[in-house]
Amino acid sequence: MNPNLRRENELRGLLGLLPKGTSLPAQLRIQGWIVTALAALIAALTRLPRLNNPRAMVFDETYYVKGAYSLLNFGYERNWEGENQNDLFVRGDLSAMETAPDRWVHPPFGKWLMGLGMRIFGDDAGFGWRATTAILGVIAVALLVRVALRLFRSVPLAAIAGLAMALDGMGITLSRTGLLDNMVAFFVLAGFWAVLRDREYARERLAARAAAIPATSAASSGEDTRRPAIPAWGPRVTFRPWLILAGIFLGLACGVKWSGAYALAVFGLLVFFWGVSARRAIGARLWFGAGLWREGVPAFFQLVPTAILTYIISWLPWFTFPVGWDRQWAADHTAELPLPWAPDVVNSFIHWHQATMEFHRGLSSPHTYQSLPWAWIIQYRPVSFFWRSGEDVPTGACPGGDCVMAITSVGNPFVWWIGLLGLLVVVWAAIRRDWRAWAILSGYLAMYAPWFLYLDRTIYQFYAVAFLPFVALALAYGLGWAARILPPPRLIKANDDAVAPAEYGPCEMLPSVISPLPRERSSWATIGVVVGLIVVAALFWMPIWWGTPVPRWFWKLHMWLPSWV
Repeated sequence: MNPNLRRENELRGLLGLLPKGTSLPAQLRIQGWIVTALAALIAALTRLPRLNNPRAMVFDETYYVKGAYSLLNFGYERNWEGENQNDLFVRGDLSAMETAPDRWVHPPFGKWLMGLGMRIFGDDAGFGWRATTAILGVIAVALLVRVALRLFRSVPLAAIAGLAMALDGMGITLSRTGLLDNMVAFFVLAGFWAVLRDREYARERLAARAAAIPATSAASSGEDTRRPAIPAWGPRVTFRPWLILAGIFLGLACGVKWSGAYALAVFGLLVFFWGVSARRAIGARLWFGAGLWREGVPAFFQLVPTAILTYIISWLPWFTFPVGWDRQWAADHTAELPLPWAPDVVNSFIHWHQATMEFHRGLSSPHTYQSLPWAWIIQYRPVSFFWRSGEDVPTGACPGGDCVMAITSVGNPFVWWIGLLGLLVVVWAAIRRDWRAWAILSGYLAMYAPWFLYLDRTIYQFYAVAFLPFVALALAYGLGWAARILPPPRLIKANDDAVAPAEYGPCEMLPSVISPLPRERSSWATIGVVVGLIVVAALFWMPIWWGTPVPRWFWKLHMWLPSWV
C-alpha cells in the first residue's frame, strides 16, 4: 500500500472515519433509503390527511394565521379587533381586520412560510395555513433517519428513531397546527444534520493534509513511526461548506423564533470541541491551541456571521415595506435612538428587538395549561389545543350521542417515557466519552435546558417539540444498547496502537463498525416490545391528536393522569 495512503487511513481510523475510498455496501445504502422513505410515508399518513379538521382556529393559531394572511396580502401584519374575529376569518369575512399594524413578538420568517402555504393551497381553509408545518414535519422525520444513520451506522436504529418521531403525538399535533414551534424544530434539526456533515468533512480534510506532510520534515527522535509525524498545531482546514449551510439553517431557525439562537451557541461549541478532539487524536502536540485558532476561529466566522446574515435577510420584507409595527419608530423618536449615527431603519430594527425582549421577559400571565420544564420530559401537563362537546359536535358524529372533539398535545407516552430511560443511557455514555452521546445531549442542551432560565414566564409543554428529534435519538441509542446492536463509536480502540484500518481490507473491516441485526431472542424481544408499544399507543391516541369526534367515555380512556385533562 502507498505509504501516504496508509498514513491517511491510520489517521482516518483515529478520527472515526472509514478508510479512504471505502463506502457502505450498496445493499445497506439501499436499505437506509428504504427506511427513510417508509418513515416519511408514516409521517405523511399521520400529518397530512384531514388537515382541514377542525375548520376553526386551534389554540394560538389566532396569533399566527391572521398575521401570515396579512403579511402575504398587504406586506405587514394588520391588527384584528372583535370577539368573533377568528370565526369571521374562517368564514372568509375580513371585516375584523384594521389598517393599523399589529403588535407582534416573533420574527416574521415563520409567518411568511405559513403564508406561502396559504398562497399555494388557499387561505380559506385550515389545510392552507397548516400545510407548511405539516410538510416540514414530514421532511423532519425523513431527515432524522438520515441523521440517525450517520450517528449510529445502523439501519435498525435509524428505523426506530424515525418511527418514534413519526408516531409521536406532540410531533403530529404541532405538525397539524399553524404554530411556529414545529418550524423551529425542523430548522434546528437541519442545522444539526449539517453540523454532523461538517464533522466528517473537516476530519477527512484534516487526515488527508496531515498524511501529506513529509515524515522527515516533522519527525523527531523517539516518535512512533507507525503514524505520520504531525506539526505542533497540525494542518489548516479552513473552508467548511457544511458549516456555512448549518449557519443558514440556524439563522432561519432564529428567523422563526429566537430560541434558535440557543442551538447556534450549543452547536457552535460542539463544533469547537470536536475540532479540539480531532487535533488531539492525530497527535498534534498543541492540540488545544490548534483547536482554538485553527478550528474554533475559522469555524466561528463561517457559522455565526452566516447565521446572523441569514436572520437579517429573513427580515427583508420588513426593511423594504414602509408600514409595520415599529417600522417608523425611529422617525418618531429622534431623541431616543440607540445609534444616532445609523439610518432610521436600523434604529427601528434595534428598537423592535429591545421592546420584544422586554415583552418576553415580562410575559407571566397565568394560563390553565402552562407548565414548568421539568414536567415536559415526562409529558405531565399537555395542552388542550381544541375542545368541543355536546351540541358543538355534529349530530351523529359518533356512536352513543355523547360525543366530544378534542386535540391534545400529549406525546406518545412510550416515546417520551422510554426515551427518558434512553437519555440516562446517553448520559452514562457521554461520561464514557462517546461522541454520539454528546451530539444527542447537545440537542437537549440547546432546546430544553434554556427554558429552566424562564421559570417565572408563561411557558407550555409543547415547546418540547423542538427537541423531540433528540428524544427519538436517545430512545434509539438506549434501545440499541439494551439490545446489544449499538455499534462502537470508534473504528479502532483508542488504546489499540497495533491495529489500524490500513491493516484490513474494506470488506473485512465493515462488519465490525456497522450494527448487525439482533442475534439473540432477547434482543428481538426488547426491540419488538418497544416498537409494539409505540405503534399501539399511536393507534390508540390518533383520534385525540386529530380531533376526531369520539364518545366521551373513549376520550376519558386516554386521560391517564389527572393533569392531562
